[in-house]
Amino acid sequence: MKRTALGMAAAAITGLTALPAVATSASAADYGPDTCVSGYVWREARPSDHVCVTPAVRTQTAKDNSVRFSRWTNGAYGPHTCVTGYVWREAFTGDDVCVTPAVRQQARNDNAAAAGRRASSSGIASPIVINRRVNFSGGVPVGGWTSLTVYRDGTYQWSGHMHDSGGTSYNFSGVCVVRTSSGSAFVFETFGRLHGTFDSGSRDHNWNKSGTISSLPTAWRASSGYTWSCQNSVKLNLDGTVKTALDAVGYVKSVIAIVA
Repeated sequence: MKRTALGMAAAAITGLTALPAVATSASAADYGPDTCVSGYVWREARPSDHVCVTPAVRTQTAKDNSVRFSRWTNGAYGPHTCVTGYVWREAFTGDDVCVTPAVRQQARNDNAAAAGRRASSSGIASPIVINRRVNFSGGVPVGGWTSLTVYRDGTYQWSGHMHDSGGTSYNFSGVCVVRTSSGSAFVFETFGRLHGTFDSGSRDHNWNKSGTISSLPTAWRASSGYTWSCQNSVKLNLDGTVKTALDAVGYVKSVIAIVA
């Protein structure tokens, strides 16, 4: 299912609407734009190597640098040919420190993940946490809660509980949309049947989903803030609830992830 940017609409919805356009900032970076997020440090394969890695990788890097002369020999690739069992690390162009194949692969993996491990003094603080109580007006006997937590690395937790305490059954739809200031929207949605006492079936709708959105770190890094909207309905279908939530967060350049 793909949805594009929607104009502001005046569609009404029964349920909880939360529309605070609150932008938050990460703590000031102590080491400039290359400051690593918590848990990571600069690799320092050379003084200017600011790729963020685990402390264990930095220790291994320093160890390999310290014994580099013992792993070179004259051979097919000149005086810095690696002795048998070792290969060039290639953490950066021209890096001819000899390491095991596993360490070279680790360097490639760290290079690929580097952008997502940098903190930014103007970025969004991690995580984004949205916890809401849900109640309905007009005597609708449905209530519960929704909870969404989204992290800088793209992982998320989307959960909630709804209960029908009356006799009438309802189709419940719930949506939370997070829009970064770069215009990318991430939609988290759920849908379920709540059975009243006049009908057979569960009176509850529960959900608990977690995972990783691969495109989220890129949007996160490109943004200085975010807006969000959570919409819940027992009258609209899921598409209608999503539309209302997207309208509420303002201009959306693209919906790049939907978690259902």
